[in-house]
Amino acid sequence: MSRAEAWITLAVLVLILGVALDAAAAPIAYPLSISSDGRTLVDANGRALFLNAAAPWHIVTRLDQTEALAYLDDRQAKGINALLISILVAPVYNGTERNRAGEGPFTAANDFSSPNEAYWAHVDWFFEAARQRGFLLFVTPAYLGFDCGPEGWCSAMQSNGVNTMRAFGRFLGARYQNQENIVWMDGGDTNASTYGVMDLVDAVADGIRDFDTKHLHTAHCSRLNSAVDCYDRPWLDFNTTYADCSTTAREVQGDLLRSPPRPFVYIEGRYEFESNWTEVCMRSQAYWALLGGAQGHFYGSGRIWDFPAGWRDALDSPGSRSMSHFGRLIRSRRWDLFEPDTAHTVLVSNYQSIDSANYAAAARTRDGQTIMVYTPSQRTLTVDLSTLAGTAADAWWFDPATGQATRIAGYASDGPVQFTPPTPGDWVLVIDDVAANLGPPGGKDVFVPTATSSFGGVKGLYR
Repeated sequence: MSRAEAWITLAVLVLILGVALDAAAAPIAYPLSISSDGRTLVDANGRALFLNAAAPWHIVTRLDQTEALAYLDDRQAKGINALLISILVAPVYNGTERNRAGEGPFTAANDFSSPNEAYWAHVDWFFEAARQRGFLLFVTPAYLGFDCGPEGWCSAMQSNGVNTMRAFGRFLGARYQNQENIVWMDGGDTNASTYGVMDLVDAVADGIRDFDTKHLHTAHCSRLNSAVDCYDRPWLDFNTTYADCSTTAREVQGDLLRSPPRPFVYIEGRYEFESNWTEVCMRSQAYWALLGGAQGHFYGSGRIWDFPAGWRDALDSPGSRSMSHFGRLIRSRRWDLFEPDTAHTVLVSNYQSIDSANYAAAARTRDGQTIMVYTPSQRTLTVDLSTLAGTAADAWWFDPATGQATRIAGYASDGPVQFTPPTPGDWVLVIDDVAANLGPPGGKDVFVPTATSSFGGVKGLYR
């Protein structure tokens, strides 16, 4: 090999390595925005966002800096890139709204006009520590609480009134307008209109926007109600889905088919170790969300969100490991090109009712490279391989509990083929155009280019 050839070879290797690193660890570029067609959350480089996220709601108040860093580092290592937090915790939890250092958010109890600088300096520190580790934060500025009850700040907000809550929003907007890794999530597990407090929610959101016009706003309503159902306000930039183990697929499809379209994220479902959960439930919520057109999924753990004693032991729970496998799988294919199979032209039989916990969800990439199917149970699935782009296909089973991929066989891409998972339980079927040469599911991350096409469209419905 000549010296010139050696330099060319080295340059090519560097380019390939750069692409691989970009795919694996490219940070979110801020500010975030909505694509021109209204369907996609994108970063400053035009990349669609895939949020493999977690919900450590009370981390700002419950943990000291060393403990918080331990949590962040663990989640970063597991491929989590977004977190859902509340910067105020109601005293009903542990009997106090104070953080681990004993600092309360206000110098006078429940007085939103008296921010305590020491408390907010710790919030500042956490925001920056999360940014340095690549986390986007969904931040609830003043959490209302379930049924506007003691789990949140609804009563205190009513006592303070609209003008004070507007001023509190202005305090937050001025303080965090340049903290790039924030999405504001207004409301808080309830429909403000039901309890006559929408003016207070508006006041906080509008106060933030008096100073902070960079960050997007979404909202958190009650279970089986998406953000737009309760908070279709001028400040709402994108939607969120809130469901459970048996309704996720249906609720996600409802948000996908809304008109006008909005990007949406699966913000909350059932939590691991809480009521009505199973390991399959935890995984179903994630796969139904992404294959149904959501741009992210938030995993929650009942042994972590309020950080009770023993919370560190839950960091490596089955649900947590499953979310790590989930992220690796989704990133190994062109997730930004997924089109949910709402018309069942890809998965043509045995998908079962979308109203059940046994629904099998399918999506196909717009370029025809990949078909992905999630089934919560072992059963024979019929997939039309002619919907792939090429003439030959490779098929794989991916175990969402272990992250292991097993090749099934090669097939001609010329019509329906039946696939049956090898053992009982939930499985992911991944079928690729051979010409794409993508490798095993859950392997290397694919490169998602800038200025990507809209995420989550439905072929034949929107195009």
